[in-house]
Amino acid sequence: MREAVNRFARDGDTVVIEGFTHLICFAAAHEIIRQQRRDLTLARLTPDLIYDQLIAAGCAKKLVFSWAGNPGVGSLHGMRRAVESAQPGPLELE
Repeated sequence: MREAVNRFARDGDTVVIEGFTHLICFAAAHEIIRQQRRDLTLARLTPDLIYDQLIAAGCAKKLVFSWAGNPGVGSLHGMRRAVESAQPGPLELE
């Protein structure tokens, strides 16, 4: 995963990490955080925990989605902080 993120995920890229429940690639998101990628546009049908972690880690500048929230996951606190108080930075929503 280290090599894949290093090669294919650059600062400013649009990143899509799809999957449901046990098929969501947490390893990819955690490696993006470890490599401190910045200014990413995150795209997903429904943002979930890994996107919330990417936002809270300061990796995202924009989030593109069709529906925010998932009753099985709970509130996306990192997303809310970014939108309401620009912490850790401003987050554009589409």
